[in-house]
Amino acid sequence: MSVSHNDIDEQEMLARLQLGEEMAFRWVYDRYSRAIYGNILRLVHDETVADDLLQDVFVKIWEHREHIDPNQSFRAYLFTCSRHFAFNFRRRLQLEIEAAIQMARGYVDSDDTVVDSLNAKETEALLHGAISELPTQRQRIFRMCKVDGLSYRQVAEQLGISEATVRDHIVKANKFIKDRLIQGGGYSALLLTLWLLTTS
Repeated sequence: MSVSHNDIDEQEMLARLQLGEEMAFRWVYDRYSRAIYGNILRLVHDETVADDLLQDVFVKIWEHREHIDPNQSFRAYLFTCSRHFAFNFRRRLQLEIEAAIQMARGYVDSDDTVVDSLNAKETEALLHGAISELPTQRQRIFRMCKVDGLSYRQVAEQLGISEATVRDHIVKANKFIKDRLIQGGGYSALLLTLWLLTTS
């Protein structure tokens, strides 16, 4: 899709970016970084990961600036790049999860009655039991972030607290839940870790 003539200023900046002008790169970053961050966050549901991937997107833009076409929609190009980075992250995460499961199974005795009896429903019950032991506010924040999929910023706005406070509650909740489930066996602790990763 071609850029309209109303975007002539952007076309000029993109042409300058092609030539390696850092000022043009900063202009592009300031104009689009917020929207691209939001797009990535919707896909990965983790603010720290979204921050890292945002930087990766713009590093790629800088490194491949000579391939930018000022006459094409740069916004569409950025959103395509950001989706690509987010999907690659999720694919790598899934591979790491599968590798962790295989590694754990390699250390578990096949005759272990805990492993033999553990199924998805029992694991879910263990998780919910551990979550229910959290203090009321921490439990609420944990569910909003991990179950409802809200970002730290969204939770902070809804509860009228800072993002740092939300993050602190999540860190402490994760540690508490892991410690509780470790008491139920190493395999349960692994399942919890994987659950936290895939719902963060």
